[in-house]
Amino acid sequence: MTWYRERLRHSRDAWRAEQAGAGIEITPPPPPTRTDLARTKRKGIARWIELVADGDQDATETVLVTTGKPRKIKDLDELLFALGEAGVALHADIKDDATLAAQIDALGSARGLDEFECPASPPAGPARCTALLRAWDSWLAERGVRLVAIDGDDDAWHAVVVRDAWLDELRALAGELAIPLREPADLYAD
Repeated sequence: MTWYRERLRHSRDAWRAEQAGAGIEITPPPPPTRTDLARTKRKGIARWIELVADGDQDATETVLVTTGKPRKIKDLDELLFALGEAGVALHADIKDDATLAAQIDALGSARGLDEFECPASPPAGPARCTALLRAWDSWLAERGVRLVAIDGDDDAWHAVVVRDAWLDELRALAGELAIPLREPADLYAD
């Protein structure tokens, strides 16, 4: 809630009076239905998306509706956009540190990780994005989760998050599907 108040309240809900609606009970949506990743029978792109979504069935199906099940990814932008829209990947403009920070927070929450403390500097722009991604990559590694950078060869940040147990399978599938992965240290250098 603190994160929302500090970062989004005045940009998204400024029209609403302070404390408006405080007496209304809010029922959170049920948690997503998760697939046991060790027992699933999916293959190819469906399995890759399932690993990226950490077994979230709704997110997996949403992305598959958009992309279909090709043997090789021909339109990487379509895949990256669909993953971002489903909330299972980072997909932000190279200068948009606010969106990137919001997506980092959302992905961490979806994975059940504690709150990531963003670095204080640099203050904005591409340098801040790089600092955020480098710090988050290290922070995730300490928790058994990896940031996997996708090289879209454009002016945007693209990455997915996967648990250590599934990292090798994700990379192997990416090779088969022609999804260009890079090491975060290579893409997020100064």
